[in-house]
Amino acid sequence: MMSHRLPFENRWTNRTQAWEWNCVLDRLGVANVRAMFADHEAHHAGRRTVIFDIPAGFVGDWLAFHDRRAARQQLVWRASVIALTLIAATAAVLGALRA
Repeated sequence: MMSHRLPFENRWTNRTQAWEWNCVLDRLGVANVRAMFADHEAHHAGRRTVIFDIPAGFVGDWLAFHDRRAARQQLVWRASVIALTLIAATAAVLGALRA
């Protein structure tokens, strides 16, 4: 059996169980998991698990990882747009100076 590594720190269980939980959360999707977690925190904060048998701490760590990844992707996107805009502006200015 192949050993999988989570892309975030796992403080909750062993690798195999954590990978299974990660797969379940991935199948549900970030938006659905976020809604379930918010409902858990609002109405059932005393319960240890959020979805099936997955602890609230693991779900929180999983959501935090996805938030960091989305923020990093957005930063790369913005930097790319700014760089391409600067290149286009420089080309336009150089083209106008040569004419």
